[in-house]
Amino acid sequence: METESKSRFIRELPVEIQKILNNIAYPVNRNDIIGQARKSGAIPDILRGLGMLSDRQYNSAEDVAEELHIIYMGVPA
Repeated sequence: METESKSRFIRELPVEIQKILNNIAYPVNRNDIIGQARKSGAIPDILRGLGMLSDRQYNSAEDVAEELHIIYMGVPA
């Protein structure tokens, strides 16, 4: 999927998650993302959602956003 179409997944996320993802130096894994979320004082619902991410390397905020979209909405068309 091209970066332009992936960027729409970022815009669909809650602002709190957008801020977390934009304040991380990539590449990261799930634990890095959750750690950043905890540092930023994320609410438990956000932490639970991020905990559902696959334990793999993410190279950009768009990669994370796409994975969260798949978790919550299914595979994009």
